[in-house]
Amino acid sequence: MPTAPKTELTQRRRRSSVSLDAVKPYRRNGSLHEYLRRLILDGAIPNGASFSQVELAERLGVSRTPLREAIKMLQAEGIVQADHGRRTRVTALDVGDIDTVYGVRVLMEGAGVLVTVPLLSKSRIAELAEAVAEMRKHAADPDTDVWARAHRRFHRALIPEAGREFARTLSAYFDRAERLRRMFQTEEIAGGVRLVEEHEAILRACRAKNASRAAALVARHSSRAALTLMAQIAPEREPTLVRTALQLFSALETT
Repeated sequence: MPTAPKTELTQRRRRSSVSLDAVKPYRRNGSLHEYLRRLILDGAIPNGASFSQVELAERLGVSRTPLREAIKMLQAEGIVQADHGRRTRVTALDVGDIDTVYGVRVLMEGAGVLVTVPLLSKSRIAELAEAVAEMRKHAADPDTDVWARAHRRFHRALIPEAGREFARTLSAYFDRAERLRRMFQTEEIAGGVRLVEEHEAILRACRAKNASRAAALVARHSSRAALTLMAQIAPEREPTLVRTALQLFSALETT
């Protein structure tokens, strides 16, 4: 059988399993790592997709070296899986992952809040308040990048005392939960104003240094999305881990 021309083999190696037409060039607004994360969260690079790093670099208009570094960071967060070659796969998630992903997120974040809230400084409280103010400003559209960045900043500021490795692991579950929400949400889960009100209640508990109250509110906030998703798309499944985590932090608040 004749060997295919070198140019044809190169094109085969560059071809991804899905179209990357939705991927827009990287405009150097923020880090490449954050830009790639957003492409995956938004579904521009779909769930479970296998893509060529060569092709993605061409679509983004970047060289392969910074792209490899950004992919390594996403791999460490569990968002992608990369082989020894030049192909990468978005970590596949399905409806069966909702209870696990959200349940672990609720357990970890609640524990981080319990550790952090008693030690919150005035500057950290100010950071939380600024993030809430930014979310309120964009409450009409809680899926905008600006709102999402403020939301992420708020949740990161809730758990710094738990340590860097803890924050890195929780961030990976935070991203997976966001991907699941975007993939499976069939109707509006909560309006932007309601979401802001939930964050304002958490902020008040933080200002009062009421760690158990703050942890319970965070658990309810994160659990609501999971329970609503499960009720919408898989009512036959029991979200055991999410409910257990929610009950645990609710019980702490009443003791």
